[in-house]
Order: sequence, then C-alpha cells, then structure tokens
Amino acid sequence: MRRICLFSGYDKENKIQDYVVYLIKELSKVSEVYFMGNCRFPPDELFKIAPYTQMFYAKQLPLKDFGAWQYMIAKLGWEKLVQYDELILCNDSVYGPLYDLENFFRLMERRGYDFWSVTSDYEQNFHLHSYCMAFSQDVIKNAQFRKFWQTVPFFHDTQSCELELTPLLTQQGFIGNSYIRTFKQGNVLHDPVQMIQEHQVPFIKVKSFLPENDYTAGTGIELRYQLRTKTDYDTSLIPKHINMAHLPQTVGQRIARFAGL
Repeated sequence: MRRICLFSGYDKENKIQDYVVYLIKELSKVSEVYFMGNCRFPPDELFKIAPYTQMFYAKQLPLKDFGAWQYMIAKLGWEKLVQYDELILCNDSVYGPLYDLENFFRLMERRGYDFWSVTSDYEQNFHLHSYCMAFSQDVIKNAQFRKFWQTVPFFHDTQSCELELTPLLTQQGFIGNSYIRTFKQGNVLHDPVQMIQEHQVPFIKVKSFLPENDYTAGTGIELRYQLRTKTDYDTSLIPKHINMAHLPQTVGQRIARFAGL
C-alpha cells in the first residue's frame, strides 16, 4: 500500500526534538512523509529530518494542526494526494511508536475501514482523535471531504475540527473506527497505563507526562515502568524532551528519574 503522511510540528524553542526525529523516521518506513513546522525552525534543525521526509516546510502561522495539514494539502494538491492509497495525518503530540509500525498498519489495513485513528471518545459526540488518523483513497476523492479542508475555520482548536470531521464522513457513507474502541463515555487517553497493558497502543500522548491537565493519570512511576518493560520505545527520549523543552514536571517524574525509570 502506498501512503502519504502529512506531519504537523511545533516547538516553542524552535527545535525539532529527538523524539520527533525518531517518530518521523519510523513513519517514513510505512509512508512518504511531508513535514510542516508551524514555527521558525532554522536549517540545521530541519536537516535532522531531511533523510526521512520528502519535503519540509517551516512557516510561522496563526494556525494549529488542522491549519498545518490544510497548508500542506494546498501545497501538494489533490491531484497528487489521490495517487496514494492512504492519507495519514500525524502530529508531534505523542511519544512513539512504542511497537513496530509496519505490523500496526497492516492490522488496520486488514480491518478495512474507510478512515480510522488510534483512539476515539464519546465526549460530546463520537469522534476519532486526529494525532494519528488515516483516510482511504475513496475518502480522499470525496467532494465533501475536500470541501471540509477548504471551509473549516482553522482558528478553532483541534477538538472542534475532530467533532465535525467524523460525523461528516459518516454521513457520506464511510465507515470509520479506531484501533482502541472502549464504548465508554470517558476518554481512553486519560488512562495511558491501561492502553499499554490491554491494547499495546502504538503512541502515548505527551500530555500524559505533564501536570495540571486532564492527562495526569499516568504521570508517576507506573507509566515509566510499563514503557520500559512492555514496549520497544527508548524511554530516554521522554525526559530529554521534557528537560530540553523546559516542560513542567510532576513529583512522580522526579521520583521516576531517581529510580532510573
């Protein structure tokens, strides 16, 4: 299967962090990758991902992930995108992959969805999360899908766009689903330990390691332990990113660091 991945990145320090380089490197094994940095990455930073990308852009715009993806769609054009079997949208809000991506994409291909994501939730309405989301060629050709990218107000946050996109494609007759489907009202992202233990999820949100937000369930030693013992991920990339980006740390993270986790 021929895939194209549009990757949205942002860093307040104008650095392409090592965890992002690794993520893009692994994505390049299953897809052609195009990168849009919504900030002023200097050339030496962009060179880090040059071996793994077909093209990269760096431009400071008042847009978030969906705006960055729209920018690349406009640059590449639908004529190019329709040449691929699958369009992938991804961003740098996750650590991973925790396991082999080729096996994961083969699994999702066998399920036969028209569009899919890694996770989803029922908060407000059922919708797929967009940090890693894929669309079949039939969806790429769909007029309403293309219109969505032309008309959606990109000053809205990512959740607003997610809430609109899933029902829009469902109304067009497409079948969409997520790798993890819990059928619960809560958001599965709030329990990253469970996602590793029960589902072997390929990505963990960066927010899982930050205090004072909705993703604090796994900020202690247990999540670090699960990552070290149950996944293939180089966990040293996580504290390196947290330190380099000057992100706030929880007490659990400090304890985990001293415990060698």
